[in-house]
Amino acid sequence: MAFLATEKQKFVLYEYLLFFWKKKFWFLFVPLAMALISVLAGHLFLHKYNYTGKAIIFTGSVNLKSLTDPKNIRANLPHVKNKLDIVVTEDKYVKITLKGDDKTSVQNELRKIVSEYNHDLQQHSKQRLDVTNERLHELDEYKKDLQLIVEHYNKKLDSQQLTLDQLDSAVKAEELLTDTMEKASRIRNNLVFYEEPSVLSENVSKSKTYTGQLIAIGVVLGIFLTFIILILMKYVLDARRYYQHD
Repeated sequence: MAFLATEKQKFVLYEYLLFFWKKKFWFLFVPLAMALISVLAGHLFLHKYNYTGKAIIFTGSVNLKSLTDPKNIRANLPHVKNKLDIVVTEDKYVKITLKGDDKTSVQNELRKIVSEYNHDLQQHSKQRLDVTNERLHELDEYKKDLQLIVEHYNKKLDSQQLTLDQLDSAVKAEELLTDTMEKASRIRNNLVFYEEPSVLSENVSKSKTYTGQLIAIGVVLGIFLTFIILILMKYVLDARRYYQHD
């Protein structure tokens, strides 16, 4: 009985394979139709703009939220007419994407956006450097005054002319000098590693159509759909034949 069941199963498979062979043109027409439908649907829903402009801007050491948060950057660009996307892809990098149907319009608008944003970054960077350098200059001048005071007390200490109050003042002056020098050193280190903003790239190109990917998806779906249709068709034909004989 097991042998007969196996033989029957083999014949059933053969019948399906034979049926698929007779309907082999379905494996051509259905995948082609699905590929065409996929491409048309892709162009309808995915490809809305002819040109895409992209710019990547390095913000450097600027960490002001109004200049590094996508929502705030967009709010400062009310004049944009084309489709604008702003993404902070990773720390210190801002990616600006602009899409439109006219290449010249996209180029001009992207150039304006990048110019304005880079100007704001550079302006803030300069202000930050100016304030830092001014603070460093103040610390250096204060350090010179403290060094004179410490030298004065050291001379008195060598000649044993210091009173207890003057000794206390000398210790405080030494502590202030050390603290001032440490602050100045930290600022200098920060200036050494300070990174200025810059525009890394800016270009406009034809938008992707994804035609190749859509055709491949359509063909795969078409082959799968063809198998389903032919299996159901064979099943219905066999069922009709069975009930007609019955």
